[in-house]
Amino acid sequence: MIPPIASLLQQEAGTAAAASPDGFWAFVWSLAQQPGVIETTVAGVIVAAFFFLWWRVSALRQNARAREALADYLLGVEQAMHGDLDGARERLQRVLEQDPENHFARLMLGRVLVQLDQAEQAHQQHLYLQRAFGVDSVENDLLLAQSLCAAGLPAEAADLAERTLQRAPGQAAGWEFAYRAHLQNGDHEAAARAGRKLLALLRDRGEQQRLREDLARTVAQAGTLRWLSGAGDEAKALAREARGLGPKAGGLLLLEARLEAAQRGVDDTARQLAAPPASAGAGQLVPVAAGPRSLLAGVSGATLPMATFAGLCEEARWACRACGAPLERELGRCPRCGRREPAQLLEPRLVEGVESPTELMDRIEVNEAHVHRLVAGLESGDTRARRELLQLGDRAVQELVRAAWRGAEPAREAAEQVLRAMGPHIAKALFAAADELSQARLLAVGEGPSAVVGRIVQGFDKTALPHMEPLFASARSDHRRVLIDFFLGLGDVAAFQRVLERFPPMEILHRMNQAPAAVLRRFLQAVPRGHFLAESLLLEKTFYRDEDLLAAVPDASDPEVLVGVMRRRGPSRALTTALIAGIADEPRAAVSMHVLEEFGAEVLEHVLAAFAEPDCGDDARRRLSRVLARGGAAAAEHIADAFGPEPSAADDRLRNLLVVIGDDAVDVMVAAYEKSGWLEIVSAGLLRRHNNRRVQLAMALGELGTKAATKALKALHKREKDDNLRLSLQRAMHRAGAGDGAPEGRDG
Repeated sequence: MIPPIASLLQQEAGTAAAASPDGFWAFVWSLAQQPGVIETTVAGVIVAAFFFLWWRVSALRQNARAREALADYLLGVEQAMHGDLDGARERLQRVLEQDPENHFARLMLGRVLVQLDQAEQAHQQHLYLQRAFGVDSVENDLLLAQSLCAAGLPAEAADLAERTLQRAPGQAAGWEFAYRAHLQNGDHEAAARAGRKLLALLRDRGEQQRLREDLARTVAQAGTLRWLSGAGDEAKALAREARGLGPKAGGLLLLEARLEAAQRGVDDTARQLAAPPASAGAGQLVPVAAGPRSLLAGVSGATLPMATFAGLCEEARWACRACGAPLERELGRCPRCGRREPAQLLEPRLVEGVESPTELMDRIEVNEAHVHRLVAGLESGDTRARRELLQLGDRAVQELVRAAWRGAEPAREAAEQVLRAMGPHIAKALFAAADELSQARLLAVGEGPSAVVGRIVQGFDKTALPHMEPLFASARSDHRRVLIDFFLGLGDVAAFQRVLERFPPMEILHRMNQAPAAVLRRFLQAVPRGHFLAESLLLEKTFYRDEDLLAAVPDASDPEVLVGVMRRRGPSRALTTALIAGIADEPRAAVSMHVLEEFGAEVLEHVLAAFAEPDCGDDARRRLSRVLARGGAAAAEHIADAFGPEPSAADDRLRNLLVVIGDDAVDVMVAAYEKSGWLEIVSAGLLRRHNNRRVQLAMALGELGTKAATKALKALHKREKDDNLRLSLQRAMHRAGAGDGAPEGRDG
């Protein structure tokens, strides 16, 4: 059988050799003759053609949709420009349904929604662009500020606009919006600053003149506020600026008359105003009205015509609540600042003669305008306004809560002080005012009125308990927060038991974290031993007021309770930072040192970092050194690695610490001496071994001078090969009394 097989192989080899010149095509031809190859090839071609056609049709369809979306976007922009806001909104929403990442369509949709008075939806669109899509655009940020302003948050809108304009200070439209937003917020000084920047950017003379006239009123209003606060020189400067911008600005004449009266006296100024125009000299006030009307008993017993003073105030019965602009009627929107709020009614002629004073007094009621003026007077420190508000009681609560919620910082503090002084009997009116103001909010952005109520009730005592009882039956989250805040402010752990029984721990911890420092400390100082607060709630990691926990220890009824809480909480970063900071405070120093010593090795590195801080005081550094000294060998490990590459005063302090630790640090110093430092490791042997760290360790052993230290110096000297370091070790041994035939060592 073998010879026939060999002959067949020779024949095949001969055939292959004969076909070698065109072997590839022969291979293809032979492959095609195989069964099923042609059918498989045809099927593959059909499938490839099918997928190619599918891909092409899909591409054409996507292109058609893109063209349709582009057409909708362009038509939506055109409709918005021509005032068809509803149609523009529908088209732009259709574009976003097809392409949610179309930033331009979303930006235009937000602008259209603001014009449709849908501020909340507009705010969401701009917020999506900023947060979800990461669009860092000046135009989007300005539109976001406009939506906030339209939602009734002018302070937040003005702040966002000014932060945005720092990146693009040449945006005239942005500065105009910031100017109007500040006016809506009643911040005339900030509005004046924005108006000055806007005036420098305008190029049209007509627009410049209109802005100068409006800015003059704003500057005069800012000057009036300065005058009311007692800053006369600043008020004079603002009055001069307003006179230069527009001599006929509203409020300017009254401001100048007030400044003149403060300088020359009320009597002379009143007589000068009442004098005929011809008698007024240059540079003096001229009468603002002439012609006798009803007479008023004037200064020094004289009689002055009422028309003398009527011209100092603008002839308007209504005024904007925000910017103070005069209005002809009770409009729903101020044309100057754009505030959407009913106008304020003024009473410019209350001093005119009446036929029956008794009947008029019977008709007088406390109205909103009167309360609003009293609350505005609080910011300037008007004691009369404070007394009258206290007398009004419940009728002034809502306006005071509004001022404490949305007013400027001085007005907030003053309003909260008045509300606390009214006492617990206003609790019902306080809750009603917070509920009404909360319902008027369009967006739940920032602090709500319930937070103001929570701060107020924290100043009430136990007499307010009957007024708080109805809140236990309420399911509203703001009522629950107010209730927890009240019981925290009581500082009575026994009464707080009702809160622990009705509210989940996480909700209580959240309110404790948000409580003012003084309130929380007073509450913590009353925690008794073995209470649930000390055994469970204060041990939670979500409670992060460690600094207040430490500050409450000195005046606590049982300080060991809070000290035990800190021990069980462990050396967290927040607690360690608070303890190290407390070492510099005399009342907290002893407790801080005691707890740090108990934490031991876990906090020694942080204590050493505070000890090495150049700005650390002498008393604090001395206390920190005691903590480190009691750390023993564990502290010595950190200290031995803390020496710098060059000698310094810090090295002396560290070396003294090693000496204070004593023999416990000897083995650590020997190990640190023989270990390569970080500079040697980084330099890969380029630096020689006679570095400052080893010299300092040798000096520390010499200053220690005990038997163990002397023995360690001799061992290091015997092994040391570097001549310079051997010399440092010899000096240290000489200082320890172990060199030149001296005794073996001495006890430290």
